[in-house]
Amino acid sequence: MIVISYLRIIEHIIRGFLTVIFLYPKKNLVEQQVLLQNWSGRLLKILKIDLQVQGEIPENFQSHLIVCNHISWLDIHVINALFPVRFVAKKEVASWPVFGWFAKKINTLFIDRQKIGHSKDVSVQMATALKAGDRICVFPEGTSSDGLSVLKFKPNLFQAVIDSQTICLPTAISYFHPLTGEFSTATAFIGDMGLLESINNTIKNAPLQVRLSIGKPIQGEVARKDLSDKAWQQIVNLRK
Repeated sequence: MIVISYLRIIEHIIRGFLTVIFLYPKKNLVEQQVLLQNWSGRLLKILKIDLQVQGEIPENFQSHLIVCNHISWLDIHVINALFPVRFVAKKEVASWPVFGWFAKKINTLFIDRQKIGHSKDVSVQMATALKAGDRICVFPEGTSSDGLSVLKFKPNLFQAVIDSQTICLPTAISYFHPLTGEFSTATAFIGDMGLLESINNTIKNAPLQVRLSIGKPIQGEVARKDLSDKAWQQIVNLRK
């Protein structure tokens, strides 16, 4: 079972590279986003992860900062499978095999956590992108967790919503055992865990369900700490 799953993943990666080399350059931005969206959706199917959506996507869905709790490297593909979005990720992701390449293709903004003041620089870039109509997703816990709880949010990047006078959309992500309905930690990517170890855990515990719960939009008209706290509370409530 594990060998077959890995063969399917490898085939999917090869198809992705061929698509990017021969087809991607011929497409416009919207068509490129659809290709990447389909790639993420197919990856979830290969890993036998069933995506469920709770709540409604806003009708006017431009210039939104999507804030989400963070459990796994899979979170990016879960969100991207639902709607195209730019992400903010730690700079180390850029050097990951395959998935670092994918992150660059969806115009991820990379943040250097070791560089003092870099989060402020990234916040300025985010505000500019939001004003231009982009959707951006951040994981304000600042790290991934086992998914059993939501860590308190770091407020720094919420400044982008205030500076751009746009909207924050809290979105909760949860992985479940389909038979018991209980939270699953199988996809958690935490501590010193390597990417292959995480993929192995996911394959061994398949099938799984992932629920993306969309909250209520919050206008960026308050202090960033208040905005951060409101978003955190919504996400905690959405996961109950």
